[in-house]
Amino acid sequence: MWKKLTIESKNSIEEYTKNRFEICDFSFSNLFLWSFGENTEYEIENDVLTIRSIYMGKLYYYMPIPKTENPENIEAMKEKIKNILKENVAIHYFTQYWYEKLKDDFNLQEKRDYEDYIYSYESLSTLKGRHYAKKKNRVANFKKSYEYSYESINKDNINEVIDFQEKWYKIHSETGGEILKNENDGIMNFLKNFEILGLKGGFLKVNNQIIAYSLGEALTDKMVLVHTEKALIDYIGSYQAINMIYLQEEWQGYELVNREDDFGDEGLREAKLSYKPLYLQKKYSIEKK
Repeated sequence: MWKKLTIESKNSIEEYTKNRFEICDFSFSNLFLWSFGENTEYEIENDVLTIRSIYMGKLYYYMPIPKTENPENIEAMKEKIKNILKENVAIHYFTQYWYEKLKDDFNLQEKRDYEDYIYSYESLSTLKGRHYAKKKNRVANFKKSYEYSYESINKDNINEVIDFQEKWYKIHSETGGEILKNENDGIMNFLKNFEILGLKGGFLKVNNQIIAYSLGEALTDKMVLVHTEKALIDYIGSYQAINMIYLQEEWQGYELVNREDDFGDEGLREAKLSYKPLYLQKKYSIEKK
């Protein structure tokens, strides 16, 4: 029985996903964000969670997730995969762990466009080393050029962030297309459900106006997942500054930072690689022949 994924689905989904994955795709917050543009649904059957969405008019499935790894659950997972493949649609976001378990039964293909970028927390929060010299200079110039302040997002200032996101989207909407519209719809609902989702956020202000903000969550006890980061590029160094200061202020004690995938966008790929990831988190798909 398929159900629409809503904020009320959080507990049901997280019974299967919480603290089990180091990829962005199975974070409930991420599922929730994209559900508005992709009409996301889920089903729980025989202790297996299955999620499906529609992207650019095409149906696709997420890797079915067994509740435990006992033989019955694994068998039910495999049966679910076989049934989906009869629909002749793609199944995405198999992790390396599950690839090893399933590669003898299914034809899984590595998908570079979907791989998450994983960074050292220390590197991103300090920008130490010659690799980061240009970025550190931009942060230094930002701090020198503007009288700025940092605030953590809370229920008292969340409406300021909503207003800023509206402003940011207006600036970029004409060139952003369908994906940016879907992301904006999701972020607006993200912000309206900020506390329920358990997110941590922060923003930079110049002249008492927000000029950049970032939102994320703990994916595991070692890894932070940064969901979104928006800034006004008129303020030189604003992206580099929010990236660094947000981690310093909100996530001390974590070891790794997941900054999600690049979805095959060349500009995004270049930007993410420029921050020197420790590694890319591999993901696999089963696609229709």
